[in-house]
Amino acid sequence: MVRRPLAPRLLAATLVILVLVVAPAALAGKGGNQNSAGSGPTVTVTPGGPYSFGEAVKVTTNAPLYPNNAGPWIELMCYQNSVVVGSGDHAGFPGGLGYNDPFNLGPTMSWNGGAADCTVTVFHQSNNRIVTDASTSFHVNG
Repeated sequence: MVRRPLAPRLLAATLVILVLVVAPAALAGKGGNQNSAGSGPTVTVTPGGPYSFGEAVKVTTNAPLYPNNAGPWIELMCYQNSVVVGSGDHAGFPGGLGYNDPFNLGPTMSWNGGAADCTVTVFHQSNNRIVTDASTSFHVNG
């Protein structure tokens, strides 16, 4: 029986353990509001919460620019008891309609007070379909 030196096997085992320990920590450090896949375009709402009725927020994204004004587009939808009480959309690209304009968290004709739950979605159009790039949700205090 031929014995192999212990050092190469120990080094390989140490490297495997190191990769298993460091990789999750590195991935966790990405931060931001990522899409459901956990990578790719993100959406950011500023200022950070908590949010209040009547507040204005700015929404930005790092989604790529799609040709022919196909996106990215940013949509805000706010609900009280599953009923839409506020909505709006802006271009997520320079020169587009509403680009860099704030979104108002009320009041609207159907939202004159009270708490709501809102979702911001970043999307683009591809082959006559709407494709979601990223989204995030937040609560608005009444």
